Amino acid sequence: MFCPNCGKQVNDSEKFCWNCGKPLERTSVAQQTEPAGPEPEKENQVQSEPVKKIQEPVQQKVQTEQSLHNAAGFEGSGPVKMTETATAGADGGFVPADYSDQVVKVSEAEEDYDYRNLPTEKPTGIHSIYLFDFLIRMTERENIPVLIYLGVNVLIIGVIFSALFMLPFGWGILSGLIVYVASVIMALSPIGEFILRVQNGCRKITDAADINRLEPLFREVYYKAKKANPMISSDVRLFINDDEAPNAFATGRKTMCVTRGLLSHSDEEIKATLGHEFGHLAHKDTDRILVVSVGNTIITIIFMIIQVCIIIANVLVAIASVFSRHGALIAIFNALVTFLSLIVLRGLMKLWTAFGVALCMKTSRGNEYQADEFSFNLGYGNDLCRLLATFGDVKSKGLFASLASSHPQSSDRIARLVELGAVYPAGNNPGSYRQ
Repeated sequence: MFCPNCGKQVNDSEKFCWNCGKPLERTSVAQQTEPAGPEPEKENQVQSEPVKKIQEPVQQKVQTEQSLHNAAGFEGSGPVKMTETATAGADGGFVPADYSDQVVKVSEAEEDYDYRNLPTEKPTGIHSIYLFDFLIRMTERENIPVLIYLGVNVLIIGVIFSALFMLPFGWGILSGLIVYVASVIMALSPIGEFILRVQNGCRKITDAADINRLEPLFREVYYKAKKANPMISSDVRLFINDDEAPNAFATGRKTMCVTRGLLSHSDEEIKATLGHEFGHLAHKDTDRILVVSVGNTIITIIFMIIQVCIIIANVLVAIASVFSRHGALIAIFNALVTFLSLIVLRGLMKLWTAFGVALCMKTSRGNEYQADEFSFNLGYGNDLCRLLATFGDVKSKGLFASLASSHPQSSDRIARLVELGAVYPAGNNPGSYRQ
Protein backbone atom coordinates (compact mmCIF):
# COMPACT_ATOMS: atom_id res chain seq x y z
CA MET A 1 0.00 0.00 0.00
CA PHE A 2 0.95 3.67 -0.29
CA CYS A 3 0.86 6.48 2.26
CA PRO A 4 -2.06 8.84 1.42
CA ASN A 5 -0.03 11.79 2.77
CA CYS A 6 3.37 11.54 1.01
CA GLY A 7 2.78 8.70 -1.49
CA LYS A 8 5.64 6.50 -0.27
CA GLN A 9 5.15 2.71 -0.41
CA VAL A 10 4.83 1.12 3.03
CA ASN A 11 4.29 -2.39 4.33
CA ASP A 12 0.72 -3.52 4.98
CA SER A 13 1.63 -4.27 8.61
CA GLU A 14 2.98 -0.78 9.38
CA LYS A 15 0.89 1.55 11.55
CA PHE A 16 2.88 4.67 10.66
CA CYS A 17 4.52 5.89 7.46
CA TRP A 18 8.30 5.56 7.75
CA ASN A 19 8.80 8.66 5.59
CA CYS A 20 6.43 11.29 7.02
CA GLY A 21 5.32 9.62 10.27
CA LYS A 22 1.59 9.97 9.59
CA PRO A 23 -0.73 7.25 10.98
CA LEU A 24 -1.98 4.87 8.33
CA GLU A 25 -5.75 4.44 8.19
CA ARG A 26 -7.10 1.28 6.63
CA THR A 27 -10.59 0.38 5.45
CA SER A 28 -11.67 -3.16 6.04
CA VAL A 29 -12.97 -5.33 3.23
CA ALA A 30 -16.42 -5.37 4.84
CA GLN A 31 -16.52 -1.58 4.88
CA GLN A 32 -15.43 -1.42 1.26
CA THR A 33 -18.10 -3.82 0.00
CA GLU A 34 -20.95 -2.83 2.29
CA PRO A 35 -23.75 -1.20 0.25
CA ALA A 36 -24.83 2.34 1.03
CA GLY A 37 -28.09 2.98 2.76
CA PRO A 38 -29.67 2.46 6.18
CA GLU A 39 -28.32 -0.34 8.28
CA PRO A 40 -30.48 -3.37 8.96
CA GLU A 41 -32.72 -3.11 11.96
CA LYS A 42 -30.89 -5.86 13.77
CA GLU A 43 -27.78 -3.71 13.90
CA ASN A 44 -29.65 -1.15 16.01
CA GLN A 45 -30.84 -3.64 18.58
CA VAL A 46 -29.76 -3.32 22.18
CA GLN A 47 -26.39 -4.82 22.79
CA SER A 48 -25.85 -7.57 25.30
CA GLU A 49 -24.79 -6.73 28.82
CA PRO A 50 -21.24 -8.17 28.54
CA VAL A 51 -20.50 -5.98 25.48
CA LYS A 52 -21.90 -2.89 27.20
CA LYS A 53 -19.73 -3.47 30.26
CA ILE A 54 -16.67 -3.48 28.04
CA GLN A 55 -17.59 -0.55 25.82
CA GLU A 56 -18.98 1.89 28.40
CA PRO A 57 -15.65 2.48 30.25
CA VAL A 58 -13.91 2.87 26.88
CA GLN A 59 -16.48 5.41 25.71
CA GLN A 60 -16.19 7.31 28.99
CA LYS A 61 -12.41 7.37 28.65
CA VAL A 62 -12.61 8.63 25.06
CA GLN A 63 -15.13 11.32 26.02
CA THR A 64 -12.96 12.40 28.96
CA GLU A 65 -9.83 12.56 26.80
CA GLN A 66 -11.72 14.46 24.10
CA SER A 67 -12.99 17.03 26.60
CA LEU A 68 -9.49 17.46 28.02
CA HIS A 69 -8.14 17.67 24.47
CA ASN A 70 -10.55 20.50 23.60
CA ALA A 71 -10.20 22.27 26.94
CA ALA A 72 -6.41 22.19 26.61
CA GLY A 73 -6.65 24.40 23.58
CA PHE A 74 -5.73 22.23 20.62
CA GLU A 75 -8.47 23.86 18.54
CA GLY A 76 -6.36 26.84 17.52
CA SER A 77 -5.41 28.23 20.92
CA GLY A 78 -1.69 27.53 20.56
CA PRO A 79 0.69 25.00 22.08
CA VAL A 80 -0.14 23.29 25.33
CA LYS A 81 2.25 22.77 28.21
CA MET A 82 2.51 19.28 29.59
CA THR A 83 4.03 20.32 32.88
CA GLU A 84 3.90 23.28 35.19
CA THR A 85 7.66 23.50 35.60
CA ALA A 86 8.10 26.14 32.93
CA THR A 87 7.62 29.81 33.74
CA ALA A 88 7.47 33.12 31.94
CA GLY A 89 10.61 35.19 31.93
CA ALA A 90 10.93 38.81 32.96
CA ASP A 91 10.88 39.88 29.30
CA GLY A 92 7.75 37.86 28.62
CA GLY A 93 9.75 35.11 26.92
CA PHE A 94 9.45 31.45 27.73
CA VAL A 95 12.03 30.13 30.17
CA PRO A 96 12.37 26.37 29.58
CA ALA A 97 12.31 24.19 32.65
CA ASP A 98 15.16 21.85 33.50
CA TYR A 99 13.75 18.52 32.39
CA SER A 100 17.05 16.64 32.57
CA ASP A 101 16.41 15.26 36.07
CA GLN A 102 12.97 13.84 35.31
CA VAL A 103 12.80 10.07 34.94
CA VAL A 104 10.34 9.06 32.25
CA LYS A 105 8.01 6.12 32.80
CA VAL A 106 5.91 4.84 29.92
CA SER A 107 3.13 2.29 30.39
CA GLU A 108 2.51 -0.71 28.16
CA ALA A 109 -0.64 1.00 26.86
CA GLU A 110 1.61 3.47 25.01
CA GLU A 111 3.50 0.80 23.10
CA ASP A 112 2.70 2.44 19.74
CA TYR A 113 4.67 5.52 20.87
CA ASP A 114 2.81 7.99 18.67
CA TYR A 115 4.94 11.02 19.51
CA ARG A 116 2.96 13.22 17.13
CA ASN A 117 0.03 13.14 19.53
CA LEU A 118 2.15 14.78 22.22
CA PRO A 119 1.94 18.60 22.49
CA THR A 120 4.93 20.76 21.68
CA GLU A 121 5.87 23.70 23.89
CA LYS A 122 7.19 26.73 22.06
CA PRO A 123 9.00 29.79 23.43
CA THR A 124 7.36 33.17 23.34
CA GLY A 125 8.60 36.74 23.27
CA ILE A 126 12.13 37.37 22.09
CA HIS A 127 13.01 33.70 22.61
CA SER A 128 10.60 32.75 19.83
CA ILE A 129 13.07 34.25 17.32
CA TYR A 130 15.61 31.46 16.87
CA LEU A 131 18.61 33.71 16.19
CA PHE A 132 17.96 35.92 19.23
CA ASP A 133 17.38 32.88 21.42
CA PHE A 134 20.71 31.46 20.27
CA LEU A 135 22.59 34.71 20.92
CA ILE A 136 21.05 35.03 24.39
CA ARG A 137 22.09 31.48 25.26
CA MET A 138 25.60 32.21 24.03
CA THR A 139 25.96 34.80 26.82
CA GLU A 140 25.56 32.11 29.48
CA ARG A 141 28.68 31.30 31.40
CA GLU A 142 29.03 27.76 30.04
CA ASN A 143 28.97 29.07 26.47
CA ILE A 144 31.70 31.71 26.90
CA PRO A 145 34.33 29.49 25.17
CA VAL A 146 32.08 29.17 22.12
CA LEU A 147 31.47 32.94 22.17
CA ILE A 148 35.25 33.49 22.17
CA TYR A 149 35.52 31.09 19.24
CA LEU A 150 32.94 33.11 17.28
CA GLY A 151 34.83 36.31 18.06
CA VAL A 152 38.09 34.79 16.82
CA ASN A 153 36.34 33.80 13.58
CA VAL A 154 35.16 37.37 13.04
CA LEU A 155 38.69 38.67 13.73
CA ILE A 156 40.28 36.24 11.25
CA ILE A 157 37.77 37.06 8.52
CA GLY A 158 38.18 40.80 9.18
CA VAL A 159 41.98 40.64 8.94
CA ILE A 160 41.78 38.64 5.70
CA PHE A 161 39.29 41.11 4.22
CA SER A 162 41.51 44.03 5.19
CA ALA A 163 44.49 42.41 3.48
CA LEU A 164 42.68 41.25 0.35
CA PHE A 165 40.67 44.39 -0.35
CA MET A 166 43.09 46.90 1.19
CA LEU A 167 40.49 48.13 3.67
CA PRO A 168 41.21 50.02 6.90
CA PHE A 169 41.36 47.57 9.79
CA GLY A 170 38.08 48.82 11.29
CA TRP A 171 36.20 48.43 8.02
CA GLY A 172 37.71 45.01 7.54
CA ILE A 173 36.48 43.87 10.96
CA LEU A 174 33.02 45.31 10.26
CA SER A 175 32.92 43.48 6.93
CA GLY A 176 33.95 40.25 8.63
CA LEU A 177 31.26 40.72 11.28
CA ILE A 178 28.56 41.24 8.65
CA VAL A 179 29.65 38.17 6.70
CA TYR A 180 29.82 36.03 9.82
CA VAL A 181 26.42 37.13 11.15
CA ALA A 182 24.94 36.28 7.76
CA SER A 183 26.59 32.87 7.93
CA VAL A 184 25.24 32.25 11.44
CA ILE A 185 21.71 33.12 10.27
CA MET A 186 22.11 30.67 7.40
CA ALA A 187 23.55 28.02 9.73
CA LEU A 188 20.58 28.22 12.10
CA SER A 189 18.11 27.86 9.22
CA PRO A 190 17.02 24.61 7.52
CA ILE A 191 19.66 25.43 4.88
CA GLY A 192 22.38 25.01 7.50
CA GLU A 193 21.05 21.61 8.53
CA PHE A 194 20.87 20.55 4.88
CA ILE A 195 24.46 21.68 4.22
CA LEU A 196 25.74 19.79 7.26
CA ARG A 197 23.89 16.64 6.19
CA VAL A 198 25.42 16.85 2.72
CA GLN A 199 28.92 17.50 4.11
CA ASN A 200 28.71 14.39 6.29
CA GLY A 201 27.05 12.06 3.79
CA CYS A 202 23.77 11.83 5.67
CA ARG A 203 20.95 10.49 3.53
CA LYS A 204 17.42 9.23 3.91
CA ILE A 205 17.04 5.65 5.06
CA THR A 206 15.74 3.72 2.06
CA ASP A 207 16.77 0.12 2.75
CA ALA A 208 13.69 -1.84 3.86
CA ALA A 209 15.60 -3.85 6.46
CA ASP A 210 17.06 -0.70 8.01
CA ILE A 211 13.65 0.99 8.05
CA ASN A 212 11.95 -1.99 9.68
CA ARG A 213 14.61 -2.10 12.36
CA LEU A 214 15.24 1.58 13.07
CA GLU A 215 11.72 3.02 12.77
CA PRO A 216 10.22 1.35 15.89
CA LEU A 217 13.38 2.11 17.90
CA PHE A 218 13.35 5.74 16.83
CA ARG A 219 9.61 6.07 17.50
CA GLU A 220 9.94 4.66 21.04
CA VAL A 221 12.83 6.91 22.04
CA TYR A 222 11.24 9.94 20.35
CA TYR A 223 8.04 9.40 22.37
CA LYS A 224 9.87 9.12 25.68
CA ALA A 225 12.12 12.09 24.92
CA LYS A 226 9.19 14.31 24.02
CA LYS A 227 7.40 13.32 27.21
CA ALA A 228 10.53 14.30 29.13
CA ASN A 229 10.94 17.60 27.27
CA PRO A 230 7.93 18.87 25.30
CA MET A 231 10.06 21.57 23.66
CA ILE A 232 11.63 19.00 21.32
CA SER A 233 10.38 19.54 17.77
CA SER A 234 7.62 17.29 16.42
CA ASP A 235 9.43 16.99 13.10
CA VAL A 236 12.80 15.39 13.90
CA ARG A 237 14.02 13.21 11.02
CA LEU A 238 16.43 10.27 11.18
CA PHE A 239 19.19 9.89 8.57
CA ILE A 240 22.10 7.49 8.06
CA ASN A 241 25.64 7.67 6.65
CA ASP A 242 28.18 5.00 5.72
CA ASP A 243 30.73 5.62 8.50
CA GLU A 244 31.75 2.23 9.92
CA ALA A 245 32.39 3.63 13.41
CA PRO A 246 29.35 3.29 15.72
CA ASN A 247 28.16 6.82 16.36
CA ALA A 248 25.38 9.36 15.87
CA PHE A 249 24.92 13.11 15.95
CA ALA A 250 22.04 15.57 16.16
CA THR A 251 22.13 19.06 14.74
CA GLY A 252 19.83 22.02 14.42
CA ARG A 253 16.30 21.25 15.54
CA LYS A 254 15.20 18.47 13.21
CA THR A 255 18.20 16.40 12.14
CA MET A 256 19.52 13.18 13.66
CA CYS A 257 22.00 10.93 11.86
CA VAL A 258 23.27 7.47 12.78
CA THR A 259 26.23 5.68 11.24
CA ARG A 260 26.15 2.35 9.44
CA GLY A 261 28.52 1.05 12.13
CA LEU A 262 25.93 1.65 14.85
CA LEU A 263 23.68 -0.99 13.27
CA SER A 264 26.14 -3.67 14.38
CA HIS A 265 25.07 -3.04 17.97
CA SER A 266 21.98 -4.29 19.76
CA ASP A 267 18.60 -2.58 19.54
CA GLU A 268 18.88 -1.49 23.18
CA GLU A 269 22.26 0.15 22.57
CA ILE A 270 20.88 1.92 19.50
CA LYS A 271 18.01 3.26 21.61
CA ALA A 272 20.52 4.44 24.23
CA THR A 273 22.41 6.33 21.52
CA LEU A 274 19.23 7.92 20.18
CA GLY A 275 18.29 8.91 23.73
CA HIS A 276 21.66 10.64 24.10
CA GLU A 277 21.14 12.57 20.86
CA PHE A 278 17.62 13.59 21.87
CA GLY A 279 19.26 14.94 25.02
CA HIS A 280 21.33 17.27 22.85
CA LEU A 281 18.17 18.42 21.06
CA ALA A 282 16.40 18.95 24.38
CA HIS A 283 19.25 21.09 25.73
CA LYS A 284 19.74 22.94 22.40
CA ASP A 285 23.39 21.92 22.21
CA THR A 286 23.04 21.23 18.51
CA ASP A 287 23.10 24.91 17.50
CA ARG A 288 26.78 25.09 18.35
CA ILE A 289 27.59 22.24 15.96
CA LEU A 290 25.96 24.16 13.13
CA VAL A 291 27.70 27.45 13.93
CA VAL A 292 31.13 25.87 14.45
CA SER A 293 30.77 23.83 11.27
CA VAL A 294 29.72 26.84 9.20
CA GLY A 295 32.55 28.88 10.76
CA ASN A 296 34.99 26.19 9.66
CA THR A 297 33.46 26.19 6.19
CA ILE A 298 33.78 29.98 5.76
CA ILE A 299 37.40 30.06 6.87
CA THR A 300 38.17 27.03 4.70
CA ILE A 301 36.62 28.70 1.65
CA ILE A 302 38.60 31.90 2.28
CA PHE A 303 41.86 29.95 2.60
CA MET A 304 41.02 27.98 -0.54
CA ILE A 305 40.44 31.24 -2.42
CA ILE A 306 43.82 32.52 -1.21
CA GLN A 307 45.48 29.27 -2.30
CA VAL A 308 43.90 29.53 -5.75
CA CYS A 309 45.12 33.13 -6.03
CA ILE A 310 48.64 32.05 -5.09
CA ILE A 311 48.62 29.28 -7.68
CA ILE A 312 47.31 31.62 -10.40
CA ALA A 313 50.01 34.16 -9.52
CA ASN A 314 52.59 31.38 -9.68
CA VAL A 315 51.45 30.40 -13.17
CA LEU A 316 51.53 34.00 -14.40
CA VAL A 317 55.01 34.57 -13.02
CA ALA A 318 56.19 31.30 -14.58
CA ILE A 319 54.87 32.39 -17.96
CA ALA A 320 56.54 35.81 -17.62
CA SER A 321 59.83 34.20 -16.63
CA VAL A 322 60.02 32.51 -20.01
CA PHE A 323 60.57 35.90 -21.65
CA SER A 324 63.01 37.11 -18.98
CA ARG A 325 66.79 36.97 -19.08
CA HIS A 326 66.83 35.37 -15.61
CA GLY A 327 63.84 33.16 -16.25
CA ALA A 328 65.24 30.05 -14.58
CA LEU A 329 66.09 31.90 -11.39
CA ILE A 330 62.71 33.62 -11.28
CA ALA A 331 60.89 30.32 -11.82
CA ILE A 332 62.78 28.62 -8.99
CA PHE A 333 62.18 31.53 -6.62
CA ASN A 334 58.50 31.65 -7.61
CA ALA A 335 58.01 27.93 -7.01
CA LEU A 336 59.71 28.19 -3.60
CA VAL A 337 57.53 31.12 -2.51
CA THR A 338 54.37 29.33 -3.66
CA PHE A 339 55.32 26.13 -1.84
CA LEU A 340 56.09 27.94 1.41
CA SER A 341 52.91 30.02 1.16
CA LEU A 342 50.73 26.94 0.81
CA ILE A 343 52.47 25.23 3.72
CA VAL A 344 52.00 28.30 5.93
CA LEU A 345 48.31 28.53 4.99
CA ARG A 346 47.69 24.88 5.79
CA GLY A 347 49.59 25.20 9.04
CA LEU A 348 47.51 28.22 10.05
CA MET A 349 44.35 26.30 9.17
CA LYS A 350 45.34 23.40 11.43
CA LEU A 351 46.26 25.73 14.28
CA TRP A 352 42.97 27.58 13.93
CA THR A 353 40.98 24.32 13.97
CA ALA A 354 42.87 23.06 17.03
CA PHE A 355 42.28 26.37 18.78
CA GLY A 356 38.55 26.19 18.02
CA VAL A 357 38.29 22.63 19.31
CA ALA A 358 40.17 23.58 22.49
CA LEU A 359 37.82 26.50 23.16
CA CYS A 360 34.71 24.42 22.58
CA MET A 361 35.95 21.32 24.40
CA LYS A 362 34.96 22.38 27.91
CA THR A 363 31.42 23.26 26.86
CA SER A 364 31.15 20.06 24.86
CA ARG A 365 32.23 17.92 27.81
CA GLY A 366 29.49 19.29 30.03
CA ASN A 367 26.94 18.82 27.28
CA GLU A 368 27.90 15.17 26.85
CA TYR A 369 27.33 14.45 30.54
CA GLN A 370 23.92 16.13 30.38
CA ALA A 371 22.93 14.18 27.27
CA ASP A 372 24.05 10.93 28.95
CA GLU A 373 21.88 11.77 31.93
CA PHE A 374 18.92 12.46 29.63
CA SER A 375 19.32 9.01 28.06
CA PHE A 376 19.65 7.47 31.52
CA ASN A 377 16.38 9.09 32.64
CA LEU A 378 14.67 7.63 29.58
CA GLY A 379 15.67 4.19 30.88
CA TYR A 380 18.73 3.46 28.74
CA GLY A 381 21.57 4.00 31.22
CA ASN A 382 22.78 0.39 31.40
CA ASP A 383 22.80 0.00 27.63
CA LEU A 384 24.61 3.31 27.19
CA CYS A 385 27.36 2.06 29.50
CA ARG A 386 27.82 -1.06 27.39
CA LEU A 387 27.93 1.01 24.20
CA LEU A 388 30.46 3.50 25.57
CA ALA A 389 32.75 0.63 26.54
CA THR A 390 33.11 -0.30 22.85
CA PHE A 391 33.86 3.21 21.54
CA GLY A 392 37.26 3.61 19.98
CA ASP A 393 37.42 0.21 18.27
CA VAL A 394 36.78 1.92 14.89
CA LYS A 395 37.90 5.48 14.24
CA SER A 396 35.31 8.02 13.09
CA LYS A 397 35.69 10.34 10.13
CA GLY A 398 34.80 13.95 9.35
CA LEU A 399 32.51 15.71 11.81
CA PHE A 400 32.26 12.57 13.95
CA ALA A 401 36.02 12.58 14.46
CA SER A 402 35.96 16.25 15.51
CA LEU A 403 33.09 15.63 17.91
CA ALA A 404 34.77 12.57 19.40
CA SER A 405 37.98 14.55 20.01
CA SER A 406 36.07 17.01 22.20
CA HIS A 407 34.09 14.38 24.12
CA PRO A 408 35.03 13.21 27.61
CA GLN A 409 36.69 9.83 27.90
CA SER A 410 34.28 6.93 27.84
CA SER A 411 35.50 5.77 31.25
CA ASP A 412 34.51 9.12 32.79
CA ARG A 413 31.09 9.02 31.15
CA ILE A 414 30.51 5.45 32.36
CA ALA A 415 31.52 6.48 35.88
CA ARG A 416 29.01 9.34 35.82
CA LEU A 417 26.25 6.99 34.68
CA VAL A 418 27.11 4.53 37.46
CA GLU A 419 26.84 7.40 39.95
CA LEU A 420 23.35 8.10 38.61
CA GLY A 421 22.37 4.48 39.21
CA ALA A 422 23.27 2.66 36.00
CA VAL A 423 24.42 -0.94 36.38
CA TYR A 424 27.68 -1.60 34.58
CA PRO A 425 28.38 -5.25 33.58
CA ALA A 426 30.22 -7.10 36.33
CA GLY A 427 33.87 -7.89 35.68
CA ASN A 428 34.51 -4.88 33.45
CA ASN A 429 36.67 -2.02 34.60
CA PRO A 430 35.44 1.35 33.26
CA GLY A 431 38.94 2.77 33.68
CA SER A 432 40.26 0.54 30.93
CA TYR A 433 38.02 2.01 28.24
CA ARG A 434 38.75 5.13 26.24
CA GLN A 435 36.70 6.85 23.61
